[in-house]
Amino acid sequence: MASQLETLLDLRRNAEKAARDALDLAAAARVKEDEEQARLVARWQAAKGVLDVEKARWPDVPATAAQGLTREHYRRRLDDDVTRTARVAEAHRCRALAAAVSAENEARMAYEEAQRAVAAALKLKERADAEEARIADRRAEDAASDHAHAAFVRRRSE
Repeated sequence: MASQLETLLDLRRNAEKAARDALDLAAAARVKEDEEQARLVARWQAAKGVLDVEKARWPDVPATAAQGLTREHYRRRLDDDVTRTARVAEAHRCRALAAAVSAENEARMAYEEAQRAVAAALKLKERADAEEARIADRRAEDAASDHAHAAFVRRRSE
């Protein structure tokens, strides 16, 4: 029985190690996606900053109509860049980052379950070992009792 429990414990420990490795990979993927999200948000903030600077730099009334059209096209292009980078950052947050966080949470739950399975197998093995020790003690006491009884019978028959 003990060898079967040893085998079970080894299997559970191997599963725990595999779950830990999977958790480490998922955590690394989430960190990578966090860094990418920070990069995308920084790009969006930089584009927004450029637009704000350009809006503040130019006076409200252009000197000529051509200057006004040029300024409007440039502002529109900057505004489109801000909108596009914001959309890209939001899409990344909703898709890739959310998937990485979800995968990490699932890997963490699997690891915790594997830890509980190892603890349960270890508890079973400890109980089995204690039972075997108790049986061995009882057999030793029975053997000592039989030996004492045999010695008593020999002394009595002499």
